[in-house]
Amino acid sequence: MKNKSENSGKAIKILYIEDDPDACILMRRILNKKPFRYYEAVNGLDGMRKALKEKPNLILMDIDLPDIRGDELTTKLKSMETLKDTVIIALTALNEKDAREQSLIAGCDGFIQKPVDVNEFPNQMMEFIGGKKEILKGEEREYFHGQYERSVVERLTKKVQDLELFNQRLETTSQRLREYNTTLQNVLSILSELQTVNNPDDFKRVLVDQICQHFHFERCAFLDLDPERMEIEIKYARGMTRDKWDSYKYPVTSPLLHSLFEKNPILVVRDLNKVTDSKLKSLLTSLETNQFIFAYLGTSMNDPESLSASGGSLPLFESFMPSLHDQEDLDMDIILGNLREYLANESLYRTGFIFLDNHKSNHLISSGEYRFLETLFRSASYMYQNLLLMEQLRFLFVRAEKEAITDPLTDLYNYRYFLLQLNREISRAQRHNSVFSLIMIDIDFFKNYNDTYGHQSGDLILRQIAHAMLENTRTSDIVCRYGGEEFCIICPELTKEDAKKTAEKLRQIVENLELPKIRSVEGGKLTISSGVSSFSEDGKTAYQLILNADKALYKAKENGRNRVCISGFDIP
Repeated sequence: MKNKSENSGKAIKILYIEDDPDACILMRRILNKKPFRYYEAVNGLDGMRKALKEKPNLILMDIDLPDIRGDELTTKLKSMETLKDTVIIALTALNEKDAREQSLIAGCDGFIQKPVDVNEFPNQMMEFIGGKKEILKGEEREYFHGQYERSVVERLTKKVQDLELFNQRLETTSQRLREYNTTLQNVLSILSELQTVNNPDDFKRVLVDQICQHFHFERCAFLDLDPERMEIEIKYARGMTRDKWDSYKYPVTSPLLHSLFEKNPILVVRDLNKVTDSKLKSLLTSLETNQFIFAYLGTSMNDPESLSASGGSLPLFESFMPSLHDQEDLDMDIILGNLREYLANESLYRTGFIFLDNHKSNHLISSGEYRFLETLFRSASYMYQNLLLMEQLRFLFVRAEKEAITDPLTDLYNYRYFLLQLNREISRAQRHNSVFSLIMIDIDFFKNYNDTYGHQSGDLILRQIAHAMLENTRTSDIVCRYGGEEFCIICPELTKEDAKKTAEKLRQIVENLELPKIRSVEGGKLTISSGVSSFSEDGKTAYQLILNADKALYKAKENGRNRVCISGFDIP
């Protein structure tokens, strides 16, 4: 046993275990000075950790701790090899009967009742450190030891009961968490599958199939709103045949849809008697619906103009730009205008509807399923809208690209694209040491036809002849409108003689077209004249090939029209 002399010169470590802040403040004022080194712990477990770490000379503890009784903590501390000789004093304001005796039986070396004497208290601590120890004697000790053992057994029994109840609740919670985890995995699996979809039609099919597979609904349908007829119709469904879903069309007004989904994007109906609309109730009854979910894929129309501003929309175009032939000719203002019009359309924001039911099943739709489905539909809404937007952008750029390289009257390639392709064909022929030919075509006496029938009829003739050329040339041939009534055809891999045969075939086809007669021309028929040049025999540049083909065409005109001439050294 240590005495005062053994502790002289060393700081005396005191650990105070107490959850009352005011008591800690007082004890700190009393003991946080030499010769003491003072520590605090706010509960039993914290006190045990600090006792094992700091190895205090004395532990003061309140009997009524928040996590464990002080007497039980004392017994635990005294059972530890490194703390078995540590002085433990019970300090409490409790007037609990036999509190002193219970504390001493538990292993405490002393018991002090609050309030303490501030001046005397440090001396009391030194006495206990010096070897003072309160003990119970004889029959008194036996009596309170039996009392303590019974109280420990009672508390242990109560803790076992509490633990069993906790375990039951834990198992219930764990089961619920497992179900939630499974449902969450299902949602993530569906969203992952949807991310692989490249077009809206496939999106509808995949969403419906995946919901039926992962959520085990007997029926699921994707519905669209026809804005012209204001009818909701099924586009794809599981759990019903195609002929049935084609027959289900429900007339609806936009305000009704807004009112249905004013607060939430998903509506759960567990009792058909709550459906007030007689037509809808009749439709659901015919479907033998027991309970159902009706949800919409879409978002509120929050200032669509902000989405279509040039700065925000232009980045979306970048994925399309590399494939365009003539990007510098695209009118971005027109494209952006079309996009703004599309973004302002309500159909983009209310893009579709999902109908789910369990048919005749009594399975109730749980609140957990509802929350996960709500998450699924919100995410799917944005994914579906992105697909619709990307499809619209693709359409706008394809149309813009076509307009940039196409003659609007005849739908043939325009003059600029002709020059671009002619130079590309020259580069290709040079790389591969191959040949190609160029046919220049002019409609004979076209001015007379315009003067006789007017420009509208002339435009019709241009379209008819252009169509005949497209129908009677190879897919690899590039048919272009050169300007006015002139056309040109780039013929890859064709020699001059083969190109002449193509030009002759077109001449005969045009001559035999059922076109109005020209009274001022002998015979009255519309015909064409053609000139042919070939790479590299008649030139190695676009300028030379066009010049020589045009000279051959002029020769055909001079020699009576309605004929084909090829470029040669006899052409001046």
